[in-house]
Amino acid sequence: MLRPALFILLCVFSLDVRAEINPQSTVVLANENVPDGILIAKALMRKRGIPEKNLISLPMPTDEEISWQQFSDDILNPLRRELLQAHFIEGHINSEPDARGRIDFIPTGEPKLTWLITVYGVPLKIRPSEIRKSTSTSYGDKAHINDNELELIGSVNYGDQSSVDSELALVALVNLDANGARKNPWFGQDTKLDEDDVGIVRTARIDGPSTSDALRAMMGAWRAEAQGLRGRSYVDLGGPYADGNEWFERVAGLTQGMGFPTDKETSSRLFNEHARSDAPAFYLGWYSQIPNGRFALPRAKLAPGAIALHLHSFSATSLRRSSIDWVPWLIRQGAGFTSGNVYEPYLGFTMRPDLLVKGLAMHMTTGEAAWYATPVVSWQGTILGDPFYQPFNHDIKLQLQDFIDKPDELGVYAVLRASQLMLVRDLARTEELLQSSMKKTPTLVLAYAIAKIQADQGKSFAWDISNLPDIATTDDGLIWEIGQFLAKNGKKEASQKILRSLLLRPECQDDPELKKVLSN
Repeated sequence: MLRPALFILLCVFSLDVRAEINPQSTVVLANENVPDGILIAKALMRKRGIPEKNLISLPMPTDEEISWQQFSDDILNPLRRELLQAHFIEGHINSEPDARGRIDFIPTGEPKLTWLITVYGVPLKIRPSEIRKSTSTSYGDKAHINDNELELIGSVNYGDQSSVDSELALVALVNLDANGARKNPWFGQDTKLDEDDVGIVRTARIDGPSTSDALRAMMGAWRAEAQGLRGRSYVDLGGPYADGNEWFERVAGLTQGMGFPTDKETSSRLFNEHARSDAPAFYLGWYSQIPNGRFALPRAKLAPGAIALHLHSFSATSLRRSSIDWVPWLIRQGAGFTSGNVYEPYLGFTMRPDLLVKGLAMHMTTGEAAWYATPVVSWQGTILGDPFYQPFNHDIKLQLQDFIDKPDELGVYAVLRASQLMLVRDLARTEELLQSSMKKTPTLVLAYAIAKIQADQGKSFAWDISNLPDIATTDDGLIWEIGQFLAKNGKKEASQKILRSLLLRPECQDDPELKKVLSN
């Protein structure tokens, strides 16, 4: 029954373009004092074909926050020596260190190093020194900096606190003034840069609250790469600044345009605790310091390989405190990619969520897209996840074929995405695809999608879910939404029945709003 609709889709959608990966010019940096981090490094290297000799393990502090002297003595200076010896960079090291302990480095050739990946155990951030106080009087009282003010980079000092990864991006360059940010040459560049002429080395990090969290998130990304990123998109607007809200509004348009069913929260609050949250392939939003709202609930698990970003000034002050900081929380929930800030970045210097999603839509890897979306280096940002992860490596045609041959719990979301892409072309065939998929794999998600498309056309629709096997495990937010939908369309008895199913769940039994609805 499914094959006629599938044949239409196979004719409509083209194969994705695959990004290039160069494992030979990638180095992985680990802390010799954290064996678990070395295990993560080796797992990544096996998966990506990175040669064993490209692992550099150095004895480092085990604290997340270190001083400039520690950064220079234990990371930067010995790393440069290792990279020079392996001919990843070319240059001369002089013996005299500067005030921050950085031994002078004079490059004599372009680096052969394209990616530097740090892993669990490598320190996260460099605390501000007392060498020179920030003189950012014009920005010190501002909560954000707009795009036009990026032109002032280099002429205004902001202090020397920094992300370790962002400083390591300058490993192949002369030691620059550590006060303030530097422009990222990949930012917003739609054409491919000649890496030999850049000098800056792109960085990323595999890390999280625990080694098991980091490994689970990374392996989820690998699953999504093999089977396709499947699920829905959730975009949280309503932050404190108009330019940021415009970014997230564009994100919603981009994910919708890629066919991902997209929910938006436009109020000043985050998605509330009754919001739908099934299979989040994308979660992008702002603006709260501590995780809260729907996506801070443990049961709101992210889809394997999810692209998740909560924009906040201090979202990555630590990668260990998942109850306090958004970045470790999202990794614990399964994010295949995320990013955050170790200190105050100012809005205009943070990763642009719209450019991140645009880069992914252009078939970049997550690492490429992250650098495409990041305005500056030598600053506060850190990028979390396997940078070679390609969310759209397994395209929608292959996902639909998998749904026929070997369906799994996320297969119906490939159908939903395909139906969204078909909807603008042919409503009748869209409904045919949903109906035939429902006959093959009956699920509450598909039953609801069919009912909505029929209601939108003004048709009456049947609602019999007695034979659906997944009601007990379906996202409670989705069941709540279906209950409201049924009540709105005159099916009060069906609405009450499906909402009562939530009373069997311990997390919903004391919900006062649920009890109020059921008592009416």
